[in-house]
Amino acid sequence: MTGRRIACWETLSCRVQCFASHSGVRAVVFSFARARQFDAQFERLRRAFSRCLSGEAGIVLVEGAVGCGKTYALEAVTAQAAKAGALVLKAYGSSADPAPLDTLRQLLDSPRLPKATADRLRRALDHGALGAAGLLETAGSATPGVPLTQVQGAREFRAALYELAAREPVVICVDELQCVDGLSLQYLLYLATRSHAAKLLMVFAQATDSEQKDAVFNTELLRQPNFQRVRLERLSWEETARLLTTRLGLPDSTDVSYNWYEVSGGNPLLLRALMDDYRTGGVPPLPHHAVDPVVGDMFVQAVLTCVYRSGHTVSRLAEGIAVLGASASPDLLARLLGLGPVGIQRGVAALAGAGLIDGLAFRDPSVEAAVLEDMEPGARLDMNRRAAVLLHQGGGATLAVARHLLAAQSADEPWAVPLLRDAAQQALAEDDAPLAVACLELAYAACDDEELRASIRIGTAGIMWRLNPSASERLLEEPLAALRAERLPASHIGRLIELLLAHGRIEEARCAIGRLNAVMNSAAPTPLSQFRMTARWAQEAGATDTDAQDPGTPERAPGDAPRQGPDGGAFHAPSPSSHRPSSLSTITAAFTGFFGGGEREESPVAAAERVLEVSPLTDATFESIVNSVNALVYAGRPDKAAPWCDSLMEEAESRRSPGWRAIFASIRAEIALRQGNLVESAAYATTALEIVPGRDGSVFIGGPLASQILAYTAMGKYDTAARQLSRPVPEALFRSIYGLGYTRARGRYYLATNRFNAALGEFLMAGKLAQHWELDQPAMLPWRSDAAEAWLALGEREKAATLVSEQLSRIGAGDSRVRGVSLRLLAAAGDHEHRSRLLGQAVEELQCSGDRLELARALDDLGCALRTSGDHGRADAITGRAWQMAKECGAAELCARIRLDSGLDPGDPRQVVQTVRGPLGAKTTVHPSLGSKLSESETRVAALAVDGYTNREIAANLYITISTVEQHLTRVYRKLNIRSRQQLPSALRAEVDEIA
Repeated sequence: MTGRRIACWETLSCRVQCFASHSGVRAVVFSFARARQFDAQFERLRRAFSRCLSGEAGIVLVEGAVGCGKTYALEAVTAQAAKAGALVLKAYGSSADPAPLDTLRQLLDSPRLPKATADRLRRALDHGALGAAGLLETAGSATPGVPLTQVQGAREFRAALYELAAREPVVICVDELQCVDGLSLQYLLYLATRSHAAKLLMVFAQATDSEQKDAVFNTELLRQPNFQRVRLERLSWEETARLLTTRLGLPDSTDVSYNWYEVSGGNPLLLRALMDDYRTGGVPPLPHHAVDPVVGDMFVQAVLTCVYRSGHTVSRLAEGIAVLGASASPDLLARLLGLGPVGIQRGVAALAGAGLIDGLAFRDPSVEAAVLEDMEPGARLDMNRRAAVLLHQGGGATLAVARHLLAAQSADEPWAVPLLRDAAQQALAEDDAPLAVACLELAYAACDDEELRASIRIGTAGIMWRLNPSASERLLEEPLAALRAERLPASHIGRLIELLLAHGRIEEARCAIGRLNAVMNSAAPTPLSQFRMTARWAQEAGATDTDAQDPGTPERAPGDAPRQGPDGGAFHAPSPSSHRPSSLSTITAAFTGFFGGGEREESPVAAAERVLEVSPLTDATFESIVNSVNALVYAGRPDKAAPWCDSLMEEAESRRSPGWRAIFASIRAEIALRQGNLVESAAYATTALEIVPGRDGSVFIGGPLASQILAYTAMGKYDTAARQLSRPVPEALFRSIYGLGYTRARGRYYLATNRFNAALGEFLMAGKLAQHWELDQPAMLPWRSDAAEAWLALGEREKAATLVSEQLSRIGAGDSRVRGVSLRLLAAAGDHEHRSRLLGQAVEELQCSGDRLELARALDDLGCALRTSGDHGRADAITGRAWQMAKECGAAELCARIRLDSGLDPGDPRQVVQTVRGPLGAKTTVHPSLGSKLSESETRVAALAVDGYTNREIAANLYITISTVEQHLTRVYRKLNIRSRQQLPSALRAEVDEIA
């Protein structure tokens, strides 16, 4: 036995002995007896003892599965016998290989045994041990060849006990009969077959369906007229329920008892262990709530005890069932363990009788886990290896064979590597990415073909995206080293480039493309932009109308299954392979067609949405899905990208793909930034960073980290932003696309904290890298407007205007956000004459973009410009709206600056905004006396309502929902003591003019 088995045995033995020696043992045992309805069997034991008192010898064999109460029954009988004055002699069989007659020597340990009798019995046993190699005569006749010392020893043993039983009743109890040594069995049989008229009761207990040391023993007992057999069965679920109610106070519920019965199998020992574990770690039962059993150490120990007390064959069978799991069958078990059909049948019956298995499966996963953990490590590895071979030979399931190879930590068979690669694909189909990665790792370790190893390693990196982008990135180091040494096969360079670009590692991707061009001897070298969709997103977004009509639903192929989009509409997925470029030509063709260079002329928004609608989230489509979501973001449609991103985050979580979820959370953080939702952006970025372990060694952290820094900076939380900037980042970050965003975020922090030269250096460095990598598109990285802002802070208006004008020339009609920011900065760099007009245009562009934070900045600048020109009424209204919008965005720093620059306190309800201006171009003036009764928001709503605007139009003007408009009007009616908008006083009649 292993140390754990010995510990389990000793622990339970001590508990049983303490339990038996407790003053209330019979009450407890009888409680179990009544619950198990074996009063009749116990009465037979009592009557046998009564006959013993009257001088009639008796033999009782108590049988039952391990743990079903045999020991409890023996203890109850011996307790009653001792109380009646009988001499009780006890012995226990041992699963270890005992020396001959060791079991019977335990009978001499009784303190009530007279010394003379003990000495006589000891001499008899010593005498018999001299001829331990021989056989005893059975059934009263001497067997030829049996050593005379054996016969003499058995006779002396019987004579000593008969002489003792003539004086007082003697009860001999032998537990675990199936483990008693063979010679002790022969002595007991000699005693049993010659004891008819004596005050002697022999009570044996053995496990049913167990291995017998002597097959003749039970047969000979059956021949004796004074023999009785008592069979103890497992508890039913009704009896389990009664015990749970009486012993634990659990509710008398079928559901409760059934759960406990399913785990314990009705085995009293296992049920008692579950009760002990529940008392230790369970929670008090609540009314009308299910109470589940708690599987703890006592239950595990009890399980192992039941297994290993059932004998060597049964314990091996239990190990075989645990190793094979769902693949277990009688034939496979026989071949794995080298057992015959009879041995398998007997062992299965023993385990089933003990309530450990149902069919050929353990009742509870913890039982299987306990058996596996207790196996000798070497034996477990060897059994798993042989199980893999047998399953493969028998045409077993690929994943089942792969699991055994993984458990065996071996893939030496010639078929193992291909099988593991197939198993990885099947595991991915079941969304079990950890299993897929484990299969590929083992295949990689067992493979000696360099090209195949490269394929496996790159494939593993692609799959690892699901789990951990950082780990996926680290897996690329080996293929990169092979590429630099010119050892990477050309067939794998294209996929390596895709993964490098997916990780944003632009410099390494450029080197890989150079190597690919050299290998292919291409007359026209492949540019980076043909591999990278990002540059094309921005380029096309700037020149294409993003409000193009959505394409029609693609034609459904036979057998395609519908998939739900974020709006609940059904769409259909093509083959996963249709979105994974496999060569340079297919990559180029796919990207050209995607962005309108092929036969279909579509806007980036329409093309991106089409990909998202027809692509299921798989490893093959993941990159194109990420690219498509980013396409919506960089095309100026974060409102369309957000629901897709939310849906994809939920799907990634439900499919156990934390790496995917981290990437979509990072994109969602950028989307929130582009909408002006600073708190939301920081939260999504934090989610992305927390999901992925070991993230500090990856360039991936640059994305969410940049969003955090930008969000905290815009909030005015400069200390928090500084802490994020102080986090260590890998040097490789600044050779990746994530480094662009991180550098920009650092520059924005420097700009906000008045380090203008440092900020300018960051922006110019980011711009230089973007140009070098062919990614210089304002939609992706508006570094020119950032640098212009720094130049303005340094007093260099002309340089700022030059940069902004250049940026304006590089964007098309679709990028309203960048255009709005650029126009605002152009107004700041120009003279006062055209400032209001440019800022008005900036406001209109930013209203279309959906970026509330940039709109607040533009409104604030417009308010300042109007105040400078003397239009204080409009200036105060616009400034108030800018402050309110900045507050909603969480931009405390901008709110404070607006208050400081305007001299107003827009948050003070006493300072009523006198002018309301909305995106419809309306200006409304409100009477102060009536306005003083209303809040700022109520005043705005009432001013437009009295002029005949509908609730929908009011909502559009003031950037609020229709429901909010209705609530404001309800409060206005109450404060003014009116019932409808028709009763609004004429004093609220406003003058509505077009804004020039």
